[in-house]
Amino acid sequence: MAYTMKNPRKHTKLEPQKFKAGAELRRKVLEAAGRLLDEGGYENVSIRRIADEVGCSQMAMYRHFPDKDALLQQLCVNLYQQFTLQLDKERLEDPRERLRQAMRRFIKLSVKNPHHYRLAFLTQARSAQGRELRIKVANPALDYFRKNMQLTLPPGTPLSVVEERLHQILACLHGMSVLLITHPHVYGITKESALRELECVFDMLLTDKCPNKEAYEKSVSA
Repeated sequence: MAYTMKNPRKHTKLEPQKFKAGAELRRKVLEAAGRLLDEGGYENVSIRRIADEVGCSQMAMYRHFPDKDALLQQLCVNLYQQFTLQLDKERLEDPRERLRQAMRRFIKLSVKNPHHYRLAFLTQARSAQGRELRIKVANPALDYFRKNMQLTLPPGTPLSVVEERLHQILACLHGMSVLLITHPHVYGITKESALRELECVFDMLLTDKCPNKEAYEKSVSA
C-alpha cells in the first residue's frame, strides 16, 4: 500500500519540471535562430549551428521544430505578433494618429530587423500550412488598420474604398521598407525622411477623394 502511495506523488512532481525544460529549450532555440538570422540572413541559419549555440543535440531540437523551415516560420510568426502587441498598447483617441503610430512602428521594426522582414514578407511560405499560419497571425494587424481607416475616412465610405485604401497604404509601407533596407543610399532616403514622405501619402489617401482617381479610372477603361 505504501508503494502505491509514493508512485502518483513522484509522477505529478516531475511533470512540471519536464514542461519547463521543454519550454526553455524552445525559447533558447528561437533566440539563437533569430541571432543567426540577424547576423547573416537565411543561409546563416542551420540546425547544426543552432544546436551548437544552444548546447543541445539536434534530436532535441527536432522535438520542437521538425526542420529549418518550421523554425523560420515561427520567427515570422513572432515578428507579426511583436508588431500586433505594439499596436495593442496604443491608447490614442484619434484613429488617424493611431494609423500614423502604426506606420512608424512598422517602418522602425522592419529597419531594425531587415532579415526578419525579408523572411516574413519577401519569402513565400513553402507549405499550405505555413501560408495559412501567416494569414492567421497577420489578420489582427490588418483588422487594426482597416478599423481605424473606417473611422478616419468620411462616414458612409464604401467598404470597397476602405479596402482599396488599405491596399494602397500597405503598398507604400512595404515599398518604403524595401527601399530603406535594400537601397537607402541610392535613393537618398533616411528613416526620418521616409516617415515624413509616408505621412504625406497617408494624408492624401485618408481624404474623401483619392488624388487623380478619375484620370486613373479613365486610363484603365481606355
